[in-house]
Amino acid sequence: MTGATTAESPASEGRAAESPLPTRAIQRCPLCDGADLRPLGMAYEFRGRFPAVECRNCHLRFLGVQPGAEALAELYSPAYFQSDFRCGRAAGSSFDEESFREENRGLLDEFGRWTAPGRLLEVGCAAGWLLKHAQERGWQAQGVEFSQVAADHARSLWLDVHHGDLMSAKLAAASFNLIYLGDVLEHVPDCRAVATECARLLKPGGLIYLRGPVTTNSLARSWALAACRALGRTIVLREPPYHLWEFTPSTLARLFETCGFEIVYRKQSKIPPGRAHGEKTAFERAVMAAVDAVNVPITTMFNVRGDRVVMVARKRG
Repeated sequence: MTGATTAESPASEGRAAESPLPTRAIQRCPLCDGADLRPLGMAYEFRGRFPAVECRNCHLRFLGVQPGAEALAELYSPAYFQSDFRCGRAAGSSFDEESFREENRGLLDEFGRWTAPGRLLEVGCAAGWLLKHAQERGWQAQGVEFSQVAADHARSLWLDVHHGDLMSAKLAAASFNLIYLGDVLEHVPDCRAVATECARLLKPGGLIYLRGPVTTNSLARSWALAACRALGRTIVLREPPYHLWEFTPSTLARLFETCGFEIVYRKQSKIPPGRAHGEKTAFERAVMAAVDAVNVPITTMFNVRGDRVVMVARKRG
C-alpha cells in the first residue's frame, strides 16, 4: 500500500504503539441509506486502519470503519485540546482565551448579520470561550461538549454546558434562535442525528451557522484521490481518525436540506499554501504548493474547490 502520508501529531506520537482502537463498521450511508459504497482512496492508520468510502448514490464520504464510543472518549483527551484540535493548525492552546478573542469577535459579528442576540447553542463548545464572549454581547448562551476536561473548563467559567453528545443533553424543543457548529460535525458519530436534533431544538425560522473543513473538495486532494482510485492506490494519513465524515459543500447542503432546513448562504475558502504536512518528497511538496497557489484565487473568485466552508441554514416553517 502506497500513497501520500501525513506525519503524526505531537499528541499522537506517544499513543501510536498502544493497543488497537475499538471500532464499528458503517455499512449503509446515513444520508440516503444506500449500501453501494466504494473505496475513496484514502485511509487513516492509527492503532488500526480506518478506510474512507463514498456512497455512489449521494456521494457522501465517510470512514467505513470508525472508532467506537470508548475510542472517541480516549481520542479527545486533554492533549487533543493542547495541540491536535483544528488539525494542529491553531497557534495556541484551546484553553487560552486570548487565542480566540479576535476570532470570536468576528464570528459574533457574523451572527449579528443574521439575527439579533437571543438564545444561542454551541455544539462542541470546547473550553467555552465563544459562549463567554457571546454572553458579553447579550446572548443567552448554552453549550454541549463531548470532552470531560473541556466541559469542566467551560463550567469553571460559570457557563451552562452539558457534558456529553447533543442528544443526551435532552434540551427543550424549539428553544434556540441560533445553533453554532464550528469544526464539530465532521467529528460526531452520527451526523444525520445531530442535524435532525438541531432542527428539533431551533425555533421556526431559527438558524444553523456552520463552519468547518471540506478537505477532499480542494483541487489537490480531489485530484490525488482520483489518481489513487485510478491506480488502485491509497492516500495514507498516519494520524488519529478525528474526521469521521469528509463532507463536500454539496453533501453538507443535502444533509441539512434532508433534515428540514433551507440553505440561505454558503461560502467556501481555501487555506493558503503553507508548510506541507507529512512524509512527502520535495517534488510532491512543490506540486502541492503550486496547486494550492492556483486553488486560492479560483476559490476566492468562483466560490468553488475550497477546503473550508461557512454555511447558514434556516429551519423551514
